Order: sequence, then C-alpha cells, then structure tokens
Amino acid sequence: MEKNAPVTTIFSDQNGTGFTRRELLVGLASTMVATSLLGYPFLTQAEQQTAAANPLAFARFFKLSQTLTEHQDIDQGMSARIFTALHNSDDQFPSKISQLTALMQDGQSAQQLQALAQQHQLQKTVSAIVAAWYTGTVGHGQQAVLIAYKDALMYRPASDALVVPTYCGNGPLWWTATPPDINLPKPVNESHS
Repeated sequence: MEKNAPVTTIFSDQNGTGFTRRELLVGLASTMVATSLLGYPFLTQAEQQTAAANPLAFARFFKLSQTLTEHQDIDQGMSARIFTALHNSDDQFPSKISQLTALMQDGQSAQQLQALAQQHQLQKTVSAIVAAWYTGTVGHGQQAVLIAYKDALMYRPASDALVVPTYCGNGPLWWTATPPDINLPKPVNESHS
C-alpha cells in the first residue's frame, strides 16, 4: 500500500463490500436511533424517519438540548419531535447543530454555551431550541407546531404544588362533589353566663 494513499473503505473492494467507514458508522447510528425511538408510539413515521435519516445530528441535538436546558432527564421521544419540527423549518438545521456542538466543552454551563453561540451568530438557533423545550412549541403564530403541552419544561418548577393549567387536579367533575366539612369551633352556650 502506498504511504500517502487514502484509506476510504473498511473492507477492500476485492471482497465486494466497498462500504466506507462513514457509511458504516452512519448506518449503525441510524439503526441505533431508530431502535431507541421504537418505544415512543406517539411519534409519527416522519418524525422517526427524520431522526433516523440524520442520526449524528439527532444525537448531537439531544446532547445539545441537555446542555442548553440543563436537564439531563429530557425525553428522547420529545427530542425527536422537536428535532423534526426545527429541521422542517430550517434546511440548515443539522449544520447549525454541528456548529453548536463543536462549541461544547465538558462542564460547560448553558450560559457559557449561549455566549459562544452568540459570538458565532447561532443565538437564533439556540433560542429556538430552548423555546421549544420550555414552551412545547416550535415556531410562532399560525405556523406554530405543538410538540407537547404538559411535558413542556416551563411547568417543572411548580410541578410539586400546581397542576398543568387545564388539567383537573382532583379528577373529572371534582366540583360536583360535596365540599369537605369545615372545622368551625362549637358555638358557645350563652345560657351558662
């Protein structure tokens, strides 16, 4: 083999496979993403296909979302829905995700990453990602896409005390039940005075 010859295939063309290393890795990543999303039956086929067709961008988006929201427990299914909606609204979205993940460093806070994104003219993309996770929507006005309602991150801070608006805290028709007894002090008998 020549000293400077590029190695572009994992398997030589002599054995008939001719797969490049990149093709093999992308194929494996696509399979892993598709398999990981099988447990989310609410995803449309288009959402699953978008994530599986862009496995590296999707994996980067998920890690980027964890950093920007500072929530490690975000849902992968919701991530696929947000990724698809943002991807559909911007053809350059996978490229922007790649640029943003290149700015990431271990132990970096969301504020530090946002500052770097602003320096690289990527603040609009960062804002769209954070807004999608916190509001559960992508876009504005008539073109807005609803991703999630009760699972939007904006409800987490008060989740221990408040129910998500429009959800009944005490079950259906709770207002028709007899109200609980009121513990009032017994009246004082005035005849003994």
